[in-house]
Amino acid sequence: MSRQRISDLPPNQTLYVNNLNDKINVETLKKSLREVFAAFGGIIDIIAMKSLKRRGQAWIIFKEVSAATNSLKSLQGFPFYNKPMKINYSKTKSDIVAKADGTYVERPKKIVKREDLRKGKTASSAAEKKGAAPAAAAAATSASQKSIQDRIGWNPNQTAVNAPAAAPAAAAPAVAAAAAAAPKPGGVSDPNRTLFVENLPAEATDTMLAMLFRQYPGFQEVRLIPGRNVAFVDYQNEYQAGMAMQGLQGFAMTPEVKLALSYARK
Repeated sequence: MSRQRISDLPPNQTLYVNNLNDKINVETLKKSLREVFAAFGGIIDIIAMKSLKRRGQAWIIFKEVSAATNSLKSLQGFPFYNKPMKINYSKTKSDIVAKADGTYVERPKKIVKREDLRKGKTASSAAEKKGAAPAAAAAATSASQKSIQDRIGWNPNQTAVNAPAAAPAAAAPAVAAAAAAAPKPGGVSDPNRTLFVENLPAEATDTMLAMLFRQYPGFQEVRLIPGRNVAFVDYQNEYQAGMAMQGLQGFAMTPEVKLALSYARK
């Protein structure tokens, strides 16, 4: 299956990112976005707001259009705080860019009538009451009860190579046991809690890898080896490492690069 279609909007320096986890503090969100997107080029500013209407979305303003384009192609659907990012070019030029190139025109201020405010307040109160029960029920569902496939939340067009669908948490011992029982070619290590990750794209960072691997239970840390396009990922035990390896084997971080995972040599 083909990857998600690239934006039909004309390329510009500003990206619009939505489907972000709205439970994350705005300052933490902006810091994490900067760490992920800065791998593709210089960033002028990141705009994210606390208001209910603006939650779950952000604008990333790059210094160069090429950097914005590369990050859009590479990070489309990337699991960011357990939700796949949806990225598009911004429909309008950012004020900061327009002021820099002399095309800025001040927007007319929107006048809100008192009647509209009262109506909006009443509607939002009704919506909150209506949504309270489903929200409470959803919160009661433990994350551990969801399958790894649900938790990874990656691009639905993504396919893994040489790996079946990710197993639920209850199947962890079976995954590791199967891996241990399978005949191993020369040089292959026994199952252990550390994964060796190869074929990383040049723009990969510790933050990007942590976002990807920590969606599997037991994740502890990522150690990226500079200049070698490889990394080590630690889990609490070999069962959890086996689940992550099965789910992410052959995973395409970019259209050209697919991950190769194995147990680290001890």
